[in-house]
Amino acid sequence: MLKKIIIARNYGFCMGVKRAIKIAEETSASATERVTILNEIVHNEAVVERFRKEGLGQALNLDDVTDGTLIISAHGVAPDIIEKAEAKGLNVINATCPLVTRIYDIIRRLVANDYYVIHFGDPNHDETRGVVGHAADRITVVSSSPALDELPAWPGRNLALTTQTTSSMKEALEFRDLALKKWPDLEVFDTICNATNRLQSAVVDLAPHVDMILVVGSTTSANSKRLASIANALCGRGILIGSAVEIDERWFTGADGIRTVGISAGASTPEFLVEAVIKCLVDISGGTAEVVQQERIQ
Repeated sequence: MLKKIIIARNYGFCMGVKRAIKIAEETSASATERVTILNEIVHNEAVVERFRKEGLGQALNLDDVTDGTLIISAHGVAPDIIEKAEAKGLNVINATCPLVTRIYDIIRRLVANDYYVIHFGDPNHDETRGVVGHAADRITVVSSSPALDELPAWPGRNLALTTQTTSSMKEALEFRDLALKKWPDLEVFDTICNATNRLQSAVVDLAPHVDMILVVGSTTSANSKRLASIANALCGRGILIGSAVEIDERWFTGADGIRTVGISAGASTPEFLVEAVIKCLVDISGGTAEVVQQERIQ
């Protein structure tokens, strides 16, 4: 029987997500023309579906947007996308997270000073595609430490390292250390966002106190998947769920059932989804489970 539910001290919406959602809401409320979001405003299915129901369009390709206002998602895009959108006569509203914009600024300065950039991240992520688009011929994306062996020594080349904002802190540090062994003069820039650090640190500290950690977030969310992976490595049962309907009551029954469960959520997960998960767990316990915040763990 489930006895205790411990809520991570940091979870859910980060600054960049809150800002992007607010921009989309305000744009939608004031617009007198069609409003289209390029890609997902944030990587959460519930948020995306909410805007869809409110009448905001969504496009995965700029070619599909012919008129009106175009909102750039929190993950950003390559500069040529914005240039093409403006050339089409679209009213472009940029909701790119300021911490992603910071990477753009760093790369522009590095390239201007004759540096070549190694970017640690997922090459298929929206954020990474936007980063690469700022200097495609001067950036190599690497997604894992073993892939470093495949890169040349590049003697005489000025090299710098940037990192996807939602990367695993542990993996990014391991990658940095190995990269510095390969290129001792490598210039390293810490571009993992503070929210990512806080969310991951909370899960790391929570794991020893629970039998399972449920991470509320979408499968499209890199940071949500990473939280679940970290939780799984540390407590043996870290599970990513999109909403309360994915909770299996059998997890908490029988002699081997979970007694203490931790709750976290990705940076793009709205609070109402977390609240629904907590309520579902309390109901499964017959209303007897204690709900506590991580700071109050004894």
